[in-house]
Amino acid sequence: MDTFSSDHPKHEKPLHYPWIQEPQEAIFLNRMNRFACQVELDGKLTKVYLPNSGRLEELLTPGITVILEKRRQSGKTYHDMLLVQTYRFPDGYPIWVGLDSRQPPVLLRWIIENQSMDALGASLSIKNEPRIDHGRFDLKIQTKNGTHFIETKSVNLIDSKGIARFPDAPTSRGVKHLHSLLDLQSKGLQAWMVFVVMRQDAVAFSPFCERDPQFSESLLQAKSAGVGIVALKFKAGTTMEYISDLEVILPSESFPGYWIFNDASKGKKS
Repeated sequence: MDTFSSDHPKHEKPLHYPWIQEPQEAIFLNRMNRFACQVELDGKLTKVYLPNSGRLEELLTPGITVILEKRRQSGKTYHDMLLVQTYRFPDGYPIWVGLDSRQPPVLLRWIIENQSMDALGASLSIKNEPRIDHGRFDLKIQTKNGTHFIETKSVNLIDSKGIARFPDAPTSRGVKHLHSLLDLQSKGLQAWMVFVVMRQDAVAFSPFCERDPQFSESLLQAKSAGVGIVALKFKAGTTMEYISDLEVILPSESFPGYWIFNDASKGKKS
C-alpha cells in the first residue's frame, strides 16, 4: 500500500498535537443547519459552530457529550464544536472523535515537520494552499525527491467492521480534487490524497461507494494513474495523537452498516 512512513509504524515518543486549549463540555441537542448546532452548555441552550459539512448522522445523536472551545468574542456563535464522544470499535469503550474538517492539513504538516516521511524524502519547504491553475491544494512539499502536491480529507465514520469510510455525503469538490491530482501526476509531479482518520478505533480505510459512487471510481482511477492514496489514524482528544498509517482497501467492499454500540455490547447494522 502507499504509505508516508512504512519504516516507522511506531514511534519511540508518540506525536501529540495540542489544539484545544480551553475545552468546555456540553450536551448535543440538535443540528440546526449544515454548520450550526444547538447544545446545552452550563445549563443554557447555546448555538455553536460546527466546522464540518458532513452528515455525521451516526455520531451527532441527541444527548451525546461534545467538547467546545470559545473561539470568538462576537458574531452569531462564540464556540466551535470540535469533539464528540462515541463508543470504540469493537468493545464500546467511550472515546472522542474529531469533528473539525479544517484540521487534516494542519495535522499532516505537523507530522511532516516532526517525522521523516520515507515516501516524500527530506522536506526542504512546505507551502499551505498552493494555487495550481484555477484551484488550490492543501499542501505543496518540496523535497530532495521532487515536488509533492497533497490534498487531505477528514474522516469520522467507521462501519460495523471497523473500516473508516469517506465520504459520508456526496462530494463534487472531492471528485474535482481527485481529477486535479490525476492531472498533476500525468505531468510528472507527485500527487497525494491523504485521508486523516480522526478516531483511534479504525482498522482500515475504504471509500464509501454507496454514498458517492463517482468519488470511489475517481479514487480508483487516481490510484491506477500513480496518485498516492494514504490514510493516517489519530487518537482524538484535546491533543491529537498520531498512531499509524492504515491499510487502504481498493476497490471498496459493500457497506455493511454503521458501527453502533448497543446494550448487548456489540456493533449492529443501521
